[in-house]
Amino acid sequence: MKTLVIKLTDEEYKQLEEEASRQGFAILSYYVKYKLLSSPLSDGMNISTTTSSNITPQIIDEIMKKLERKIQDMVNPFTAEVENLKQKIADLSEKIDEIESKKSEESEAKYEKTRQYSQPTGEKKKTVMDILKSQGAIYESEVKLKNPDLFFEKIEKQGGKVLYTDKERIAVDIDFFNNFVKKLSDIHTPDDVEAQKYLTKQEHKLFQKLRQLGIIYFDNNTKAWKLSGI
Repeated sequence: MKTLVIKLTDEEYKQLEEEASRQGFAILSYYVKYKLLSSPLSDGMNISTTTSSNITPQIIDEIMKKLERKIQDMVNPFTAEVENLKQKIADLSEKIDEIESKKSEESEAKYEKTRQYSQPTGEKKKTVMDILKSQGAIYESEVKLKNPDLFFEKIEKQGGKVLYTDKERIAVDIDFFNNFVKKLSDIHTPDDVEAQKYLTKQEHKLFQKLRQLGIIYFDNNTKAWKLSGI
């Protein structure tokens, strides 16, 4: 008695089970044997009437080759279908990315256009960098942005600085931030109220934000405020 092992995917196994059921076979292995031996594999040989004494290694080899071809013919349609499905999914994913990118660009363009029309007649259009320079800092939690990633990326590309914290991103004007850091080293009191006297309103707001996040701290050794994690 010879044993033939056939490896199938879950989909191929389910397909054979359904075919066996339709043909009235309760045991799948009986159906597979029936399907193989009743197929064109027996062309040129009468397998049903071949006795064990007439079976030679050459005959076994020929049967195995025909079995392999038959199994491959059964598997190929499923393989092609899976590859076709993978390609469709990849194409769909690419189209979705293109649509999202286009929508993001349209949203930014619409925002810029709306902001431009909101400027008084004759007044020069303010850019994002102009606003950043006048405010010193822009906090992600305080502005409504359809695409925050694009907004902060644009600021960095145009020469601004973005502070990445655990809670939000903070865009700062370079000159404003450098002056803020310099002032920190000149504040020699750990008292927040006392420290406020050395800072402007915008600087103190940034001071409080960074202090709450643990990004700035008072160094007892140097008796000055320092930055960490940026």
